[in-house]
Amino acid sequence: MNKNYFFNLFKGEDEFLIASIFEDISLCLDIDYPVYGRSFLPPQIWSKLCEFCNSINIDVSTFGLTSSSEKKLVIFTPKGFDTATLELPITYFKIDASNKFKILEHKDFLGSIMSLGLKREALGDILVKDNIGYCVALTDIYNIIKTSLEGINTIPIKMEEISISEIPEPQFKEFTDTVTSFRLDSIISSIGNFSRNISTNLIEGGDVLVNYSIQKSKNKTIEIGSVITIRKKGKFILEKNLGENKKGKFKILIKQYI
Repeated sequence: MNKNYFFNLFKGEDEFLIASIFEDISLCLDIDYPVYGRSFLPPQIWSKLCEFCNSINIDVSTFGLTSSSEKKLVIFTPKGFDTATLELPITYFKIDASNKFKILEHKDFLGSIMSLGLKREALGDILVKDNIGYCVALTDIYNIIKTSLEGINTIPIKMEEISISEIPEPQFKEFTDTVTSFRLDSIISSIGNFSRNISTNLIEGGDVLVNYSIQKSKNKTIEIGSVITIRKKGKFILEKNLGENKKGKFKILIKQYI
């Protein structure tokens, strides 16, 4: 396994994190046995790992809060290893902050947990519904949260482990718009209500991901069903092409994760 090639795949990412991942893959190759990651990785990293490891006879299994979650824990296994026998080092849980006075948001749950001094990568995505935060974390981190977290924005809480089947499906807000083409810059302008110049700057600045990989080509044609992430704006699905109007523009249906 070429170390320089591997590091070049992840230019701009945390070098210590990439070095740790490289060591995990090397260990898996050496011992021919599964090796667990210790961080919930963002999509631009785990998606590349899946492609890279396929070329070196290693399988990558990913585990997040839901199948559509962005942050995922990876486990490296020899090709053909039965992952059903593995005991995952993660715990699914919910933080119930039900109350009659305040509607809590994702930022409230994340901020309260991070105030405990934990690293963000030790925790997966958080899905909030009806003042309940559904979470996944490394098991030792869950134990810290359970014993240390007293409330969410002063709201008392109840916390308990749950099975993955208890996690609700992600919710969406739907809207339609028209675009002149399915080029990435046109789609981003529509999704974010940006000017074409702002859209181009976001794309070229690495703030736009298509199917969890950074895409810096504004001319890229986006396929129906693609997942588009705009940093600090949200995650969207280009759901459907509703047809062409008399002016030659395309009406599209967008689903935004909420």
